[in-house]
Amino acid sequence: MSGPVSGMPQMPSGPIPSGPSQYTASGQTHVPPVWVPQPTQTSVFVSFLKISARRAFRLRIEPNEVLPEERIELSSASPPVHDVNLQSFLAWRRSVLFLVACALIPLTVVGIIDSLRSTRWMPIFFVKFAPAFAEGVFCYVCWVQLKNWAHWRKQRRMLFWGWLLFMITPFVVFLYPLRTVFEGMGRMNRDAMVALGFEGVYQQVLMPFMFAMLAMLQLAPKAISLMPGLVRASLVIKLLFPGVSAPGWLIVMAAPLYALLAYVILIIPYQFTGSGWFIFGVLGIMVGQAVLARAGFGLAKPMDDEEATRYLNKVRKLYMAVMGISGILIIIALGSLVSKLDLRATDVVLAIMKFQTNVLILTMIGADLVVTNLDKARSHTQGRDHVEDATETKIAAFVSFEAPPPPPRGPAM
Repeated sequence: MSGPVSGMPQMPSGPIPSGPSQYTASGQTHVPPVWVPQPTQTSVFVSFLKISARRAFRLRIEPNEVLPEERIELSSASPPVHDVNLQSFLAWRRSVLFLVACALIPLTVVGIIDSLRSTRWMPIFFVKFAPAFAEGVFCYVCWVQLKNWAHWRKQRRMLFWGWLLFMITPFVVFLYPLRTVFEGMGRMNRDAMVALGFEGVYQQVLMPFMFAMLAMLQLAPKAISLMPGLVRASLVIKLLFPGVSAPGWLIVMAAPLYALLAYVILIIPYQFTGSGWFIFGVLGIMVGQAVLARAGFGLAKPMDDEEATRYLNKVRKLYMAVMGISGILIIIALGSLVSKLDLRATDVVLAIMKFQTNVLILTMIGADLVVTNLDKARSHTQGRDHVEDATETKIAAFVSFEAPPPPPRGPAM
């Protein structure tokens, strides 16, 4: 691979020392410096991939984890970024974006190959190809924007519009009623069912449900990832700006919605398979979101950096344990769905990969949106402190069922 890799740290280069040792003026032998082989672009790529895998799944990286090359680039950016916490945040975003860009490559390739098997039936081909094409477009946007990782304001806009296309395309595509593909047929066309990925099921009565399963495998990873992505984004911003209380309230609202959305989506395969693993998995998700919602109330107040970090570390251990067990139970339950519908196991694996990729990119996009709206709220509330004070007085009076104090009298006439 020739040329520098966009958005990745560049290694020093230079000529290889050669020739015999030379002598100094005093006659002593001058030993040339030890030559270290220049790393190849492939080794640079793999090295940064490992670094990104360590950094991207965390909520925050420490300032000492920022690479020297990253610190230099941030200091020379326009405007320059000198705050160590902001440098850590931008370096973390870079790792998330790099990991997502890498993950989208196989997802796009597999999606396009799968769609090409259905070219005989254009509606089926369109339903499969359009989301894969949108993934490819967003993958391209991610790779292009990696070079702008130090310029947050410029990069976030392009990433948002690319993500929006990536997000809404499958929902628009599945407005097409796939049932019409088979209307007018005297019996089910086996080849068409194979193109949909249901090799072993040919009964006409199951056709609507199979279309629903196809839609679920495409749409569920995107829909259900919205809430955990927003929750993770709120936690990231709370660690970055511990003095703000808005992230805590976002968690309080998002956690129960996440539990409800998970229930609505997973109840469909549960009703078809009857597997109790789905129920235990959903109950685990609900318990996890209850833990998170309670933690949100604790985070909905100004904190210092040490206090916020200590509180989140304590809550996150319990939350991750509960959600990890729930995830294992749901994966086991999905195995029964695969056997019932003769689905390809790769479909489930790809759905899980899509879910995790969506959570990662939504964490970054969500964090950008939270920061942007916090800035808007700050500008909108300037000079309105007296209105906020009056509102707080009314709220306190309403909750305590006491009449608010009368306003001060005006000047005597």
